[in-house]
Amino acid sequence: MDSKLRAEIVATVRQAMTTYAEKWVTAEVLCEHVGTLTPRFLKDHGQMFNRTRVEWTDENGAEHIQGWLYPLHEIQEMMEDGRIKRLQVR
Repeated sequence: MDSKLRAEIVATVRQAMTTYAEKWVTAEVLCEHVGTLTPRFLKDHGQMFNRTRVEWTDENGAEHIQGWLYPLHEIQEMMEDGRIKRLQVR
């Protein structure tokens, strides 16, 4: 297997991991897995990540919003490939 084919396979597997097997976690769980991130950093700068909130409407019509969820695999990949060094506030 040549290096070009290997790189293509690795890229495809990584894309599949972040697309199909992504694990969305709370800030606390993310900090456990990525020790360099702190709850304070995520509170102040979490918008730099591809985060989302769970929002729902209950049976009485009241809307609820849960805390932020972060894509664990995507952030771990950012640490691995160096994109974590190029974060920008959105």
